[in-house]
Amino acid sequence: MSKKIKPLILILAVFFLFSGAEAQKNTYSPYSRFGIGDITKEGFGRNLGMGGIGLGLRDAGHINYLNPASYTAQDTNSFIFSTGLAGNTMQLASTGGSHNVSNITLSHLAIGFPVSRWWKTSFGLVPYSQMGYKLIDVDLQSEHYYEGNGGINQFFFGNAISLTENLSAGVNISYMFGSLTQTRSLVFPLAENTFGVNSTSRAMVGDFHLRYGLQYSRNLGEDYRFTLGAVYENKTPLKTDQDWLIINQLSTADGQVRDTVLNHIASESSIDLPARYGIGASFGKRNKFLIGADYSFQQWSETSFLGQQGDSLVNSSSFKIGAQYIPDYTDFRSYWKNIQYRIGFHYTDTYLQLRGHQLRDYGLTVGVGIPYGNTRTTFNFAVDIGRRGTKDYNLIQENYIMFNLSLSLYDFWFFQRRIE
Repeated sequence: MSKKIKPLILILAVFFLFSGAEAQKNTYSPYSRFGIGDITKEGFGRNLGMGGIGLGLRDAGHINYLNPASYTAQDTNSFIFSTGLAGNTMQLASTGGSHNVSNITLSHLAIGFPVSRWWKTSFGLVPYSQMGYKLIDVDLQSEHYYEGNGGINQFFFGNAISLTENLSAGVNISYMFGSLTQTRSLVFPLAENTFGVNSTSRAMVGDFHLRYGLQYSRNLGEDYRFTLGAVYENKTPLKTDQDWLIINQLSTADGQVRDTVLNHIASESSIDLPARYGIGASFGKRNKFLIGADYSFQQWSETSFLGQQGDSLVNSSSFKIGAQYIPDYTDFRSYWKNIQYRIGFHYTDTYLQLRGHQLRDYGLTVGVGIPYGNTRTTFNFAVDIGRRGTKDYNLIQENYIMFNLSLSLYDFWFFQRRIE
């Protein structure tokens, strides 16, 4: 590895490790109130530019943690470092009006390298879910306030082996950690000497979760290649410690009088992550074009949160399709002909069902992969223009534009250049 790249990786890695917890606050959606919050769209810049596909993708220059079996595509002497930024701007619309919010945050950190010719590994830090909302419900006599923040992150350690020339298997061992804090307040602003109630609950998650992957990849002629991939995650109860604090507040002319009703610390419980099944495929011509599609299904209706069945949760499914095109990989005189142009589409029946209506999330994605000189290092930019929810049934429609800017830094490991 070059001497210039090593300090850069070290600085970025330390920065991510110390800022990772705060970096996950990346939502203002009222729907993050339910379940474990907004489940983050998976993938790095290359995946997100093609609709989020990845189960059937293999690439020697990018880390694809969506299917751990894909790590075997990495070259024997290569080293890959990936990091990036994610942001969004969103319009929250209802029959009564609309409100705009936006933010930007660090998105991920990942490193991939070979252990041997048949064994490759990768590890990284990515968000799993995010919670962030503030709501108020006002009537003639009372005001209800709802607020939540936090999220669940995952530090994954993945390994993949080549079973045969065409078949690979892998597993991601993820440590899921983070906290979800929710506060509810009831006040009576016009009534004197009346008790209001403030309750706060915090769930602190810390446990392991596994994802298994398979990929079968075969050359069709000299330049074409077909890949079929599948992943499976078993149902996992994540160990959770839960705190409660409930306070009665009496407003008087002299101020507020507080009386603690309940203060319970570290009650052990669990949050279920449901079983998940996914399959994907891709077909392409080397250094020219690639098309692919993914389908996945997750059994959220059979899960419980902190000992209670989630009555707003239903089984979810998603379909994604994407493509990539390179005009002329061999034309070094034209920089634009070496750029990787990407497009995709995604559709999801989410795990939330409110007022008898299952929320849907769909969007169109575009992206580019910009090479750095004549190396395999690429800067990846992706935009996702989509919609979730509806203004019908007295619900909220979210119109969003999400973007991701990432770096896939490619270098050689254990390779010494000789000058003769």
